[in-house]
Amino acid sequence: MRLLDRYLIRQWLVPFTICLAGFMVLWIAFDLIDGLGDFTKAGLGAAEIARFYWVTLPGNFFVVVPVALLLSLMYAINQHSRHHEFIAIRNAGVGMFRMSTPYLLVGVLLSAGLYWSNENWLPNGLREGEIIKSGQATDEENQLGREWIADVKFRNDEANRGWQIPAFNPTTGEIRGAGKNPIIISWKWDDDQPKREIMAVKGIWESGGWTFHNVRDYKPTEGFPEVHPITLHQTLRLEEFDETPTQIEGELKIAPLFQKRAFKRWSVTLAEIDGYLRMHTDIGPKKKAILNAQYQARLAEPLTCLIVVLIAIPFAAPSGRRNAAAGIAFGIVVCLAFILVQQMSMALGIGALLATVGALGAWATVIIVSVKAFEESVAWGLCTLLVPGALILFAIMHFSEVKNTFLLHILFTAIGIAGVFLALFASWTPLAAWTPLAAWTPHALFGGISAWQITKVR
Repeated sequence: MRLLDRYLIRQWLVPFTICLAGFMVLWIAFDLIDGLGDFTKAGLGAAEIARFYWVTLPGNFFVVVPVALLLSLMYAINQHSRHHEFIAIRNAGVGMFRMSTPYLLVGVLLSAGLYWSNENWLPNGLREGEIIKSGQATDEENQLGREWIADVKFRNDEANRGWQIPAFNPTTGEIRGAGKNPIIISWKWDDDQPKREIMAVKGIWESGGWTFHNVRDYKPTEGFPEVHPITLHQTLRLEEFDETPTQIEGELKIAPLFQKRAFKRWSVTLAEIDGYLRMHTDIGPKKKAILNAQYQARLAEPLTCLIVVLIAIPFAAPSGRRNAAAGIAFGIVVCLAFILVQQMSMALGIGALLATVGALGAWATVIIVSVKAFEESVAWGLCTLLVPGALILFAIMHFSEVKNTFLLHILFTAIGIAGVFLALFASWTPLAAWTPLAAWTPHALFGGISAWQITKVR
């Protein structure tokens, strides 16, 4: 790394650290004020509350880190431009993209860190946070403790095997019966074979397989499928059971996704989605589309940091007579618009997003043309707003004046129609394969335009 790169990163790192720490403190403070009643009701002390916010910290990274990165970059780059340092660097023969390399590297590293956090820290942190926040109430309901999940039902379609688990501990990978309800696992090798069933008091995942204790094995007799003699085992090792505790926990996390289409913060990893799809080979197209979209969102979301860097550079870097404050303000607005569109695209889907953008754009162009019509006369203005077809007639009669606006109106209308078509039919047609576009479209759109703008910086 050259001296110039180290200098640029050092000048950015201090404001980034201040912004990140400040936003984290504000976020936690507001959340603490809002949730103090829940903590008091759960009987949590100061140490447990502090531990809760520490383990759930990565749940805030997806908003706080990009915003802190944006403001710190805007400040650092503007300071360089204000003191004409970028002009000196450009006059030394360093191109704009080469000068931006340290910032782009920062964006890549923060994106990689955000991805690692989402896959490794966030899922366990959110689960542990729920255990802490549930407090003593869960202890009273579940005699085994807060870390145990009661009444788990799990199905492995690939192996044709069903599990009924009275108590499951995802931390230790242990399953247990509760009272008179044992663990029940039933399966068939194929449809022509009779069902085999085991009942156990306890099961432990160890050394890549399941070991069950105090087992009653109902195994059909060869040649007499209707006969199921009971075999008792003190311990029974079944390595052919390849359902891991992680996959069972993933099933519990993924199942609620199908109840609501809205995108929200969730704790399912890519490995858990892969495991779910592998075990549920006959999953319906709508559910598969939802999982594919969320899978792509997991991959695309960390790249927000890189897109923020691409947006910040062209708005903060130019020097000269341009109003620096206006450039920074506009850059912040564009970044916030990107984050908003990103969240909307996953909440609504690519079809609904395009329909919304098309409708807003079409109405905006209608208002612009109507303003022109009101300048012509009040009657024309009212007609363009209230009478179907009057807008088109006015645009044809005054085409030279409203040419660009009218063409934009046609474009936005086409986008809206395409969005409605995708929203209505994408869930049950081959267009379902387009669903992952909802995750990547905002990144491609904002990132591509911003990278092009960097080349225009003078």
